[in-house]
Amino acid sequence: MKLVADQVAFHPFSNGDWSGRVFSWGGGLYRAIGWERAPFYERLFSQGALRDLMRRQLLVYTEIADLELEGYALVLKHRTVPFVSHCYEWCGEMLKAAARSVLQLERELLRYGLTLQDAHPYNVLFDGPTPVWVDLGSLVPACDGEPWQAYEELLAYYTRPLKIMAAGRGDIARCLLRCLLRDDASGIQERDVEAITGTASAGIVRTAKTKAKAVARKAVPLVLRPLASRAMRSIRHSQPLTGTKEGISTIDNAIHEIESIRLVQPRAISSNCNGADFPDFVATTGWTNKQRNVAEILSAKKPGSVLDIGSGHGWYSQLAARNGAQVVSVDRDEAAVTKLFFDAVRWQLPILPLVTDFRSMNPMMAWAAAPGDAYVDRLRVDMVLALGLVHHLVFEQGLNFDLIARGLSAFARRHLTVEFIDREDPYVRERLSNRFSWYSLENFSTALGREFREVKKFPSDEEHLCVLLCER
Repeated sequence: MKLVADQVAFHPFSNGDWSGRVFSWGGGLYRAIGWERAPFYERLFSQGALRDLMRRQLLVYTEIADLELEGYALVLKHRTVPFVSHCYEWCGEMLKAAARSVLQLERELLRYGLTLQDAHPYNVLFDGPTPVWVDLGSLVPACDGEPWQAYEELLAYYTRPLKIMAAGRGDIARCLLRCLLRDDASGIQERDVEAITGTASAGIVRTAKTKAKAVARKAVPLVLRPLASRAMRSIRHSQPLTGTKEGISTIDNAIHEIESIRLVQPRAISSNCNGADFPDFVATTGWTNKQRNVAEILSAKKPGSVLDIGSGHGWYSQLAARNGAQVVSVDRDEAAVTKLFFDAVRWQLPILPLVTDFRSMNPMMAWAAAPGDAYVDRLRVDMVLALGLVHHLVFEQGLNFDLIARGLSAFARRHLTVEFIDREDPYVRERLSNRFSWYSLENFSTALGREFREVKKFPSDEEHLCVLLCER
């Protein structure tokens, strides 16, 4: 089938890549390859290199499409990843998993005489808890003996942020990544790591290299200086060589360096304690009324996708995933997100856990703007879960019911399941004042009623709380 440019929607991040522009059409995601690079990709598919990398989940599944696009020689079709996330939303262990995946991909590409021309984190997406490289346009032939040009990018967006996170400053690392991606800067530099972590070893190494260069200028004959200069560039950037056994060995060393970065582990939140907070996922008498209500809703409505806002230790996220939903879980507590990531990896659950909060996501708030697609454009789902959240938004973040209802509604295509804690709860009672005279279930239900066709209250034998199911 032949298409013209007016029939497709080019991805805004792909406007500058004329050799391989990404576009959507008919509900699918495609990549248009220019005439110069088309033979290269046709050869990769015929040789089986890409199929092996896709099978190992290092590269997003892609096939040659039976389509033609005006001005391009070849069209590829990508499998779409359920949700788009960005590195400034990942916990440290997710950034580490992404770095490991990029390095493993580069290692295998070298075996095929290929390399990545960049290592930008925008090119890594998480399919549930599994990182996968999605930019086939980054694959190029490796030049034997040349430094890997993407290595500095790997240091700037993975290794150095991880070092900051290992020092317990994940918040700063994510803030820097967010700002640097927005400003299209060159990533986190070694001096940033030194300033934040209080280390100076890297500065000493740079000084030693500067002195070594000065000595080399005096000692190396003029005719040999071009060769020496090339060697010094490789030393200065610690860049692995491409297309050689030495390159693979250096990648292995880089993987070892990533693995050696010890991140702050989450506080103990047991997924197997079978207690009230984290019981077994098969209904038992130990379940609370709230847990039974949410399980009943998930079973009855069968959402294909769920956004769990304020997911905490992730019991409800895991319940939704085990009921067949693709789940995005968001919480501002990195330890909780890390624990949920470990659980998702362990049980291979389709859960994408992210470090963020509702105030940052809410499209009704001016500061929700961020580099990349807006949250509401990439995280819309069949059902939103907002459990144990509303009273915190009111009393800690100063949001009124209208902002909360409109914000939650923006992410919900069909349903919202939300919990309300009433005025008699000790937490709420401590914070009530004339300023919050409007805080009542009746007013909250009214605000929800402006966004949803039906608001149903589930009966509860638990004191001071109820679960509401809102339906379009």
